[in-house]
Amino acid sequence: MVSKFSVPEIFRISMIELYKWIVNPRMITAVAMIIFVWNFAVDPLIDISHEMNSPLNFIEPFIAVFNSRTLCLVMPAMYIFLISDYPHLDRNSLFVLHRVRKTQWVWGQFFFFVISSFLFILLIFICTVLPNAVNSFVDNGWSLVVTRYGIYFPDKSQSFAATLITEKLHNQIAPYQAALFFFLLNWLYMILCGTVLLMFHVLNLRKIGVPVLISIVGIGSALGVFSSKGMWCFPMAHTMVSLHFTKYLRKPVMKIENSFLYFGVMIFVLLTVSLIGCKNTDFLSIDDNE
Repeated sequence: MVSKFSVPEIFRISMIELYKWIVNPRMITAVAMIIFVWNFAVDPLIDISHEMNSPLNFIEPFIAVFNSRTLCLVMPAMYIFLISDYPHLDRNSLFVLHRVRKTQWVWGQFFFFVISSFLFILLIFICTVLPNAVNSFVDNGWSLVVTRYGIYFPDKSQSFAATLITEKLHNQIAPYQAALFFFLLNWLYMILCGTVLLMFHVLNLRKIGVPVLISIVGIGSALGVFSSKGMWCFPMAHTMVSLHFTKYLRKPVMKIENSFLYFGVMIFVLLTVSLIGCKNTDFLSIDDNE
């Protein structure tokens, strides 16, 4: 007999999915991603810190990672790869579905994406902040490395490391606030990716879920590179805090609040479609059952 709506059961479903996700062998690729992120963005920033003999703010490596236009493509793509076979139905999942409402299952999957995406970004945060913590300072102000490197070394002012955190960011917003916005907006971005997969799964269109997501990430990133106005139709631009500002003027290009609203509306719509659509879904017919 199908149980009534139950928060503990929803939580239990999400925890089952989270456990299966964590022990999945493909998680080893997350380690490779962390090594790539460190070598690509964090290490160059530390190098110019040593060159200036001046410490970084402990939060700046994390900001540099999420402010990189290359990594803003790599990290969501990696998360999509890690969740590409979710929601996943096996024989044990079908036993669960017989005991709970379909809407409870959808909510359980949604909270799995909420938790897994949070852990994914938290892992990036820890791996970018901790290794250089001893040689950093803790204050809500930008380091001399970020604000003065181009002045002290004008011939290197356009080097990759020197442009990881640009004037659009450090002229307009404090580092703690920037880090918080980067964390929350990228978290919402990855929740949105998971909700897209959930919706296509419920609508029995699972095979096109990942291609659609890759297209969204790719097109959004391309439009961001060319600073096209159309980039604001895609989620990537909303995660890039620096794109919200001009170099010097206080008037924002896009209000941060609007980006939070964008993700909130998109997630709400997709989740609503999933909750409504699941009532007519025959999960026994979905072809990823083992």
